[in-house]
Amino acid sequence: MFLLILSVLHTVLAFLGIIFNAIFVYLTVFYSPKSIGTFSILLTVRGWVDGFACLFDIFSQSRPIPSGLTLGIASTGICKYLNDWSCFLGYGLQLHFHSFSFHLLILCFLFRYYVLLERYPKSKQLIFIIVLIYFPSFFQVLFVLIDNNKPEDVRLLVQIHHPDYQLKDVVVNGHVDLRDFPCLFSYLLMLIPIIPGCILIHVLRRKIHSKLRNAILRPEIREKHRQLTLALTVQTVIPVAFVFSTISFLLSQTKLIESPVMESFTLLFAVIVPVINPLLSIALIKPYRDTVMRAVGLDPKEWQFMSRDCSVAPGDASSSMFGSFDNSSVASVTSMTSKFTMTQEINPFE
Repeated sequence: MFLLILSVLHTVLAFLGIIFNAIFVYLTVFYSPKSIGTFSILLTVRGWVDGFACLFDIFSQSRPIPSGLTLGIASTGICKYLNDWSCFLGYGLQLHFHSFSFHLLILCFLFRYYVLLERYPKSKQLIFIIVLIYFPSFFQVLFVLIDNNKPEDVRLLVQIHHPDYQLKDVVVNGHVDLRDFPCLFSYLLMLIPIIPGCILIHVLRRKIHSKLRNAILRPEIREKHRQLTLALTVQTVIPVAFVFSTISFLLSQTKLIESPVMESFTLLFAVIVPVINPLLSIALIKPYRDTVMRAVGLDPKEWQFMSRDCSVAPGDASSSMFGSFDNSSVASVTSMTSKFTMTQEINPFE
């Protein structure tokens, strides 16, 4: 019964993720303010990636079943009405997009720190970097799919290790031996960067906060500085879901906890990330937020949960450092320790 509840929750979250990311991509394409510059490209790519992660989550509805040196993949999604290979393909692509989304999240923080020190990168430069960081995810899914073993062999080994599991109505794919190079390489390529990536995000957040603290802030923008700090703090919480996903997998793989529920948590935690990402971005970027509020019949002026927003630009009044705060009011402060300017001017979107 509990597995059924988790399956429904999985489907609902993934379906909402598809809707939220579709809305978010539409907003980034047609309503991105000029103030966020090339950062809108990064936002658009992340929206597509997160949307596809949710799509393949619904398609495969997979849960990994560690069984000694064997890793079974039990799928109960739409793919089971097609064939075994489609389920394994959906599982592999789901992991692929989750992995790429995590790399893009790190790039978002690197971008925000970089523009404190330099000017905004050009579109071609940013696209080149995105393509560059895509390669680890590409090789990860390539090696996963290469190591697909015969479903009947995997099912037999899983059933030997878990004789009490009911696998009659599910498609079982997977890897007979995790020690095989393609399989081992692909999963290590996906799992190892998670903890260092979260640490890097935390370090970047501290460095950004340090840059902001070293700036001479006028009293009227103290509140805006607090909002920037809050936004960064909230965004650093997102990767924690990937950490919980990794922990769930390792607990099952090391046999510390052998349970279908724990196995289901592995990808359930992961799908939370692409659901939260678009919501957070829409809430923090004023033109997106106002567009959505007007679409649902609300007056943005009557629902100001962020009274004033600010942007940080590296000596460029048309740029925004965070892509989550627009320009408003009139003030300008310059850092004593780095060559960047906090610029605030009349917001063209109000």
